[in-house]
Amino acid sequence: MFPWKSTISIHRAGSKPLYLQLTEQLIQEISSGRLAPGLKLPGTRVLSEILNVNRKTVQNCYDELLAQGWLITKPSSGTYVSHTLPISNFEKLEASEIESPNVVGHSQRFNLEFIPNYKPAKTRLSFDGGSPDSRLAPWKWIFRESQSILLSRKNKTVANYNDAKGDVHFREILAKYLAESRGLNIAKDNILVTEGSQMGIYLSLHGILNPNDIVVVGDSSYDAADWTIQSSGAKIQRVTVDENGLDIDKLEQLCSKKNIRLVYITPHHHFPTTVTLSNERRIKLLNLSSHYGFTILEDDYDYDFHYSSNPILPLASLNPVGNVIYIGSFSKLLAANVRVGYVVANQHLIESFSKHRRIVGRQGDHLMQHVIAEAILTGELNRHLKKSCQTYKQRRDLMAKIITTDMSDFIKFRLPEGGMAIWAHFIDVNLPQLHEAINRNGLNLDIDRDLSRKFNAARIGFASVNENEILEGMEILKTSLKQLAS
Repeated sequence: MFPWKSTISIHRAGSKPLYLQLTEQLIQEISSGRLAPGLKLPGTRVLSEILNVNRKTVQNCYDELLAQGWLITKPSSGTYVSHTLPISNFEKLEASEIESPNVVGHSQRFNLEFIPNYKPAKTRLSFDGGSPDSRLAPWKWIFRESQSILLSRKNKTVANYNDAKGDVHFREILAKYLAESRGLNIAKDNILVTEGSQMGIYLSLHGILNPNDIVVVGDSSYDAADWTIQSSGAKIQRVTVDENGLDIDKLEQLCSKKNIRLVYITPHHHFPTTVTLSNERRIKLLNLSSHYGFTILEDDYDYDFHYSSNPILPLASLNPVGNVIYIGSFSKLLAANVRVGYVVANQHLIESFSKHRRIVGRQGDHLMQHVIAEAILTGELNRHLKKSCQTYKQRRDLMAKIITTDMSDFIKFRLPEGGMAIWAHFIDVNLPQLHEAINRNGLNLDIDRDLSRKFNAARIGFASVNENEILEGMEILKTSLKQLAS
């Protein structure tokens, strides 16, 4: 006889109904083969007495299993485990087969093994690679404005399916905003709204590149852009980055030897080194683009955060022939979970990218687009930007002062003119060992594997941590560096 009492466990204090607990456990017993096909089950009265539950509980369980096909009834005979179960008999795979790229469901076309797995920080404190402080975002204003829009006549516009290029009203407001803040002479039809700058990078690169095309990036560059280039089948060609940005003279030498399809740059401020591309080099880059016919992908992800002086206008503002694709984002300006970015390009490319956009995701968050449009019109966005710039500058200065005063023997850096992180070069420090040491003490540092190996450097983000967090994190970093040195 089946050992019902020792096998079935009923938890009366739990929130799950008793009949569902019993149902799930009987399914497990049938699936494992311990309750074999054709086995007759006890009657509802008998099983209720064995398990000390109400008869109705067992009856409801049997009814559910009968409906799902796990049990059958035979007139004047009883209830039996079905011979035709609603499960498939899978052969157990060996570990080597599970890890093989040839198993069913793994695409050979997109081999993305070069992209590391995402591992979120588990420490109490984290100096990320440069993210905004979501605590500064005007959430009350955003929620209030969202409610107002949803309860107004605009509801039908923002709540239903709409143009994949983005909300028309938002694109009109955004075109004027970019004209005033960045000198871009554009209209709404030159804009595609995306879910952050990363989608803009993906749509632009996959919309432009063909397999084996040559794409120029810095010898240090944004890793996710590199991954996107590799996933398209194009080839990466690296060019030196110095204190004035991408070395355009080296690029010109390369153009005379190879057919360059696209140049990817982050002019404000170069990722990861934080340097700004000089005006002289911007002009020369535009001239090279016109002469050799390559496209410039200008990823201006943190244009708004410039502390020492006014930012230099984008290349796209000086682009009379339309060979610059410009990317920006409100995710850095407000918070990482505000997934609203944009691509600016000639109308032909925008139409092409928007068709790809419809495949990747039918449309973006039109409600948030309306909210941001209202933030631009009412001045709320500029108020938030002014406050954030002031706060981030104070945090940058505090972190830089501590590093200079307490850790100059271990870390060399150049004070960034803007952005959200310090590019720190470590002197005689094993970064993997440092990472383990600070993790043990409750701090995580965003150490990129490839950049640490090549430059023994890392980005230390200051924007997303307040003064107390900076003081505590810097103390952990200083202590760990001295422990490793000794």
